[in-house]
Amino acid sequence: MGPDGDDMAPVAPVVRAATAADKAAIAALIVFLAEDFDGHTTVSQDWIVECLGDDDFSALVAELDGEVVGVVTWTLVRGLFHGKKSAVVQEASVAPAFRDRGIGRALLTEALTRIEAQDVAEISISTGFENERAMHLYRSLGFVDETLLLEQHLESDA
Repeated sequence: MGPDGDDMAPVAPVVRAATAADKAAIAALIVFLAEDFDGHTTVSQDWIVECLGDDDFSALVAELDGEVVGVVTWTLVRGLFHGKKSAVVQEASVAPAFRDRGIGRALLTEALTRIEAQDVAEISISTGFENERAMHLYRSLGFVDETLLLEQHLESDA
């Protein structure tokens, strides 16, 4: 039984590195993510392509029958405290029609494997206080409540 009370059968998505050809699907998934938080996003397909070309940015997508239904992204950041890079999972989104079927877990499990292979000091992930589904998933993957992340949004809503 999923967190929403749905009894959805688990699926085995194909998880692979995102490419520029996935930009429209990724943009749609980021819109779903923003809607989950009653917000909006200014993501563009050009920005997605630019990010995919950055050496410190990585993204995976999950496919079912050739359709991209999920995405996870992370960035490597330098910090002095640990003396080496850390990873910050930036976005994790699954299309609403495909949630509670193990796709998010499959994406994050593969992302964690790839991140750990990059010899980072730590991996951080965050979500909204009300997103119990995500918190449950993240904790089940070994994440612990350690810090409070505060944000100040500088971009206008235009």
